[in-house]
Formats: sequence, C-alpha cells, structure tokens
Amino acid sequence: MENSKIIKLLKSLNQYEFRQFRDYVYSPAFNKKEIVTRLFDELRKHYPRFESDELSNEILFHKILPGEKYNYFKLKNAISDLFILGKDFLSFLGFKKKERLKEILLLAELRVRKLDSLFEQTHKAAAQKIESSKVKDDEYVYHMLELAVEKIGYLTVQAPNKHVNIQQEMFDLFLTYSIIRILKSYTVMMHEEKQNNYKYDKYLFDEIMSFAEKKKFDNPTLNVYYHTISLERDRNDVNFYKLKEARAKYLDELNEYDEYMVFLHLNGYCTNEFNINCRTDLMREHFDLIKNKNTKVYTTIGKLIYLDFINEVKIALRVDEIDWVEKYIEKNKSNLTGEEEGSLNFCNGLLNLKRGNHDKALELLAKTNFPNFIIKLQVKILQLQIFYEKGYYDQAISAIDTFRHYLKRETTIKENFKKTFYEFVNILNNLIKLKTGSSGNDTGYELYKIKEDIELMTSNQFGVKLWLKQLTVDS
Repeated sequence: MENSKIIKLLKSLNQYEFRQFRDYVYSPAFNKKEIVTRLFDELRKHYPRFESDELSNEILFHKILPGEKYNYFKLKNAISDLFILGKDFLSFLGFKKKERLKEILLLAELRVRKLDSLFEQTHKAAAQKIESSKVKDDEYVYHMLELAVEKIGYLTVQAPNKHVNIQQEMFDLFLTYSIIRILKSYTVMMHEEKQNNYKYDKYLFDEIMSFAEKKKFDNPTLNVYYHTISLERDRNDVNFYKLKEARAKYLDELNEYDEYMVFLHLNGYCTNEFNINCRTDLMREHFDLIKNKNTKVYTTIGKLIYLDFINEVKIALRVDEIDWVEKYIEKNKSNLTGEEEGSLNFCNGLLNLKRGNHDKALELLAKTNFPNFIIKLQVKILQLQIFYEKGYYDQAISAIDTFRHYLKRETTIKENFKKTFYEFVNILNNLIKLKTGSSGNDTGYELYKIKEDIELMTSNQFGVKLWLKQLTVDS
C-alpha cells in the first residue's frame, strides 16, 4: 500500500492542499460513498510520510469496515474510487489557478442560459481586466480571442448580421496567436538543430518570417521572437542589437519565460562570438547581460543550474569584475541545483587564478569531480595553463599526455571541439619545448611557427586561443 498510486498522490499534496482534499472528500457534491470517506480518514492519520504497518491491506480493511470478513476486491474498489477522486481534485486545483479559463466558462454558461445582463457585465469586466494586463504574450492574445468568440456568439443571437467586424477581430487575434506559437516552435527547433545536430522540417519558415516582417505586428512577444529568429538565422551584430533593442523596448510586456528566452539567445550570441570568432569587444556587453537579467527567472523555480552559475562567473571574470563575482557566489551558493561543492571550488579556483594565487587555484580545482564533460574539460585546461604559467613543465607534459588520452576515449565530445583541444595541447607542448630549450631549432623560427599555428586554430573554446596568443605576445 505504501507505494500505491493513491499514497504517491497524497504525498504530493502540501498541508494546505491536503486539508482542501479532506473537504473535497467530505463534500457530498463530489463524493457520496461512505467507504471512501472512511478510507481517507484512516489514511490521513499517516500523512505526510505514510510509513506504518497499519497501512497493510488487511489492517486497513478492518479499520474501515470493522466486523466484516476481509474482501480484497472491496478494498481495491474503495482505493480506486479515492484515487479517481484525488485526480479530480488535482484537476480542480489546476482549474482554480486558471482565472481566465473560469471567466470563459462562466461567460459560456451565462450566454446559453440567456442571462443577458449578467453576461454583459461579466464580459465587460473580463475585457477591461485583460486589456489592462502589462504582459502581452500568447496567452493574453488567446484570451482576447476567446472573449471575442463569446461576444460574437452572444451578439449573433441579439442582432444577427450586424456585427461582422468582430469576425475580422477574431481572425486577427487568431493569426497573431498562431504566429507567436509558430515562432516559438521555430526558435526551439533552431536551437536544437545547433545544439544536438537534429534536422527539423520548419514548414512555411520563409513565408511566415517574410509575412511577419511585412505585416509589422504590434504585439511585443511576436516582435521579440521575430528578432530572436532573425539572429539565429543570420548571426551578426545588426540582428544582435535589434534583438537587444526590442528586449529593452518590450521588457515590461514579456512574461518571465519569454524574457529568459531572449536573454538566452543574446547570451548565446556573445558566447559564440567569443568561443568561435575569438572576439573580445562583446565581453563587457556579455557581462551586462548577465548582470541585468531577471534573477527571478530560473529554469528550476528558486534554484540556479550549476552550469549557469559557473558560466556567469567566467563571463564576469573576463572583464575583471572580481567584487561582483564574490557577491554573486555568496548570494547564490545555497541556490545551486547539483554539484554545489564542485561548483564552488571551481569558481573560487577561478577567483584565485584571477588574483594570481596559482597554487591555491590548483588546490581548489583538484577538489572538483564533475560528471559533465564540459566542466571536466575546463578543469583540465585550467590546470594545464597554471602548470605552464608556474613553470611546472614536467607536470604540464604529463597532464598533456593524460588530456590526449581523455580526448581519445571521451565519445561525448564533438569532433570540432576535440580538434580545438588537440590544437591547444600541441601548441602548448611546442611552447614548453621552446621555454625549456628542447626544440632543437632556431627559437625565432619556432616562435613564428607557433604564432602561425595559433592564428589557424579552429576556435577559441574556453578562451584557449586568446590565452595562447597572450603567451606569445609576452614571449
């Protein structure tokens, strides 16, 4: 019984919801079976843990039906009825949260019952309420559409063929809603295509993008998604700044999810320009994005994904925002989802490296053990960089050999990533030879070749190309 569906459902309820469910079970409007009420009364004695020998089927049966001979099927039916009631209650909870749905259902009932004055009052109040909403997202447009549907349904009976203009209003709302939803889907598809190398059929993509540009919709959500897709389709500064401008213009009219999605794509552009094109001119822009993002918007409510935490510390340290990073770590260290200790050691290692405390940074990085290969790679790269900067060339050579073996056996790393990292360790190995005098050739020529190899590197993942360039400038 302890692992049954009804127990799992009851465990999911908080104290307030559990009390509500008790009232729900007791209400004759929802439940008229006394055996179900008795069953619930026995089960609620064990809330919230539901761990007791008294929850065995036979004991439970005799508790709710004292004096009767044990009948498994009778108990099973009661449990099933309570579970059905529990699912209905969850639907009821969801319904209570959907104020707009309640308005539409009420309007439909008032209309079919011909309660005309009540319909008009309710519709007017609902329209005023939705029109005053700051957020103009797809839910807002859809609710406006539903109100228009109810309105035309009511007016058609009152005065047939006299309100044809509402049909255009309905169509415009439906069109706006549909295009927002389609653009949102395109955005996700384009992201997945880049992230996971999966090809989608984005039907009508060119036609809808062209139409959206010509039509000049005034909906803020539609506009920011149009600019988001434009940036993903043509990754250039013009589209980046257009999206940034649209975000600033419509910020108060976006819901939290859409605001976060815009942030992700602006953030992604800056990341891509740094990692692939080795650009440093957007680093301050990048930091300003994370500094000014809506901190209430997380992918997990109230929590911060540790990969985002690490990434944002790195972005800030690129522009020497040490004080900001210290405050950021302190503020968010208790809000991390997973890998809390490793993430804090990694970020504090970065801080110490930025301050020139190389040995302390090495000590902290050695304490990390991430399951995620992306962070593992960064740890190995940072350790190699510290070994070189400290002149620990023997350790660096050994670490290079270990790194090569890791790249060879790690199948989850994309080949273009691997190519960059092989280039990195090969160049670093040549720099060590140059430093230790073991290259055997003219040092000026060797340095020239190394600089040429750096310029030809595939990418700047994790800043490796920029770091190597700085080494040759200092040589």
